Amino acid sequence: MSPFPSDLIPNILCRLPVKTLLRFKCVAKPWGSVIDEPHFAKLHLDHSLKTSTNVKLFLDNCIELDDKAYAVDFDSLDNLIHFPRPFMAETTKYRSRIFGSCNGLLAVYHREAGIALWNPSTRQCRYLPPLDDDIISDHDALPGYHYDKNTVLGFGYDETSNDYKVVKMQRSKSQNCYKVLVYSLKANSWKRIGDCPYDFPTNYNDGAYINNSLHWIGDEIGEFRGGKVIFALDLATEKYYEVPEGDTSFKMKKCGGDCPYFGYMNAGVLGGCLCVSRDYSTCPVEDHINVWVMKEYGVKESWTELLYLSRDEWLTNIFHTRAVGYSKNGDKVLLDDGGGRQPAWFHLENETGETLSIAGAPQLVSTRIYVETLVSV
Repeated sequence: MSPFPSDLIPNILCRLPVKTLLRFKCVAKPWGSVIDEPHFAKLHLDHSLKTSTNVKLFLDNCIELDDKAYAVDFDSLDNLIHFPRPFMAETTKYRSRIFGSCNGLLAVYHREAGIALWNPSTRQCRYLPPLDDDIISDHDALPGYHYDKNTVLGFGYDETSNDYKVVKMQRSKSQNCYKVLVYSLKANSWKRIGDCPYDFPTNYNDGAYINNSLHWIGDEIGEFRGGKVIFALDLATEKYYEVPEGDTSFKMKKCGGDCPYFGYMNAGVLGGCLCVSRDYSTCPVEDHINVWVMKEYGVKESWTELLYLSRDEWLTNIFHTRAVGYSKNGDKVLLDDGGGRQPAWFHLENETGETLSIAGAPQLVSTRIYVETLVSV
């Protein structure tokens, strides 16, 4: 019998889950060498993304005092696992939270201890270096539980330079602006870029990564208008730009009101598309939000209304609602309010809600989708 072609081994191994691959590293040195290669990590990641396999739902317990993190298979919500968090919880201290997920890496923020990039599949963790003292001393920090109103964060992958980047914006005490710092994983260092030309109306405003850019909701500086601008920071050029918004002059199909005023609450990514929630808390009929999806990035006319949520009828705090992901067959959307209440499924056809319940996991969690990966930090 002829020997098994060695060039086929990576193409076979890339179809396996990370846990199995880590175990196989001990089987034979040749296999271990293949699995440790950065090229193989990319091959494995690309296969998982293409086939929508190895997808996990991270359950970020940010209410109860708990040093563990939890995850389940996203499609089935089974196979609960738990593992240590990068930052330990203390009774009277601020607890960490996840502010970004990209290619299997999670970005973790702790207001006192700093920021970490973490691969929960391999348990690798890199703690980012601290910022310079002059930046820290000029930070206009406000006390908060999970979100610091004057700190805005984002995490993404710069395809141009093959580099993972963290963006941290801090409101200046001495100037009417947010100073912006960008961390490069390749360089393992921070650098300051141009100040953010926008202000932030809400502290529930982590950057949404899509199209090589991080996206936020903002207002022109000095003009608090409740979130009228969708803007982005290109991770390659480190330049800011505005994303065209959809039609805002229509009459709402369900509430029946004219809804002359609205503001965007947050930006997210749903099914590979940019999405936003529109706040109509001044609606003359009922408080509600709408979630819209930009089907074709950058094309104004491609904005499509996905769902309508009323304050009285919905299961979570609608004004902090963030779209997490579609179910496997696309008939419902998982919505999250940041951990104050339980995440819930929204059934698109009959417009009903169903609270997410996972045996053995904490009840009050914030959720993120991530894919199991061998990407190293």
